[in-house]
Amino acid sequence: MGGVGALMDKLPQAAMKGASLPADGGDKDVRRQIAIINSMTRKERRNPALLDGSRRRRIAAGAGVQVQDVNKLMKQFMDMQKMMKSMGGGRMKRMLQAFKGGMPPGFPGQ
Repeated sequence: MGGVGALMDKLPQAAMKGASLPADGGDKDVRRQIAIINSMTRKERRNPALLDGSRRRRIAAGAGVQVQDVNKLMKQFMDMQKMMKSMGGGRMKRMLQAFKGGMPPGFPGQ
């Protein structure tokens, strides 16, 4: 399928307004995040609340990154989890029903 840049090329231009990727297309960041996640134990992946300072140092050493990178990934995860929880309770369903017939005009594939 290609890298992140190839994926971004498939998105509509309206959605990409203001979206900017580094010159390498963000692949470097994705590889770094995968390395961090692979350095976690199964329990840590299932329950990120277990991550204290010493565990974060171990994960950073195992992934070959700094502790700040682990902290950044965990913050992104917590923010995304919070957003997904807020979308629950029917909000997502109401948002999807707003389209009522599908995607807006000009969406690729229409």
